[in-house]
Amino acid sequence: MEQKYKVLFNLINPSFIKSGCKRISVDFGDDFNSYNNGYECGSNSTERNTFVKTIPFLIPIERELSEYMEESVDDNSWNEETEQEYHSYELVINPEYKSVEIFGIYTRYGTEPIEETVIEMEEEPEEFKPIFDYLNDEGSDILEVNVDAGGDSGWIHGANDDVNGKSITTSKQMEEVCYRLLNQHPGWEINEGSYATFTFDPHRYIIIFEFAYNTEEQDSELLSSEKF
Repeated sequence: MEQKYKVLFNLINPSFIKSGCKRISVDFGDDFNSYNNGYECGSNSTERNTFVKTIPFLIPIERELSEYMEESVDDNSWNEETEQEYHSYELVINPEYKSVEIFGIYTRYGTEPIEETVIEMEEEPEEFKPIFDYLNDEGSDILEVNVDAGGDSGWIHGANDDVNGKSITTSKQMEEVCYRLLNQHPGWEINEGSYATFTFDPHRYIIIFEFAYNTEEQDSELLSSEKF
């Protein structure tokens, strides 16, 4: 840590200790400008989100903190594991141990465990027989119908390739069945959306429906840790 920053943190640290704060947190955007009008005072030195109050700095040091953040982060702007960019940063000061840590905040995307449902034609012959008759007439082999879902909208692909690469148009009856099954999962198209596929097997006369909600979580990575 550069000497000028050691002087800065040692200058303000007594006020942190006097306030009884165990964990000092200041949030910054990806432009290294502070989100806070002051700092968040935490009651626990090791856990995030245990803040009890927001306190203004005794002296205006936001510009100096911003400069320290930018110099410390440098070009480290994305998480290598997830290949997601950091959308914000957190500066954490532990007044007791006189340490400063910088965390990069990023979004981690994933899916819940996939649920598989197998439906045989005999279960709903009036609905499914016309679908398999249509697929046989089109010369379709096993066909996977894909779904796009997320951002408050979702739809079933109007055409898909069967296992032999032949393009098959999704019939109206197929769409109706697919949407009916999707709607058994409320919010399948909302926010993060979901993963879903429908496999129509004209040999075994079954439909395999796979479904899983997508997940979106905020995570952090330690980028820098220094003593002052």
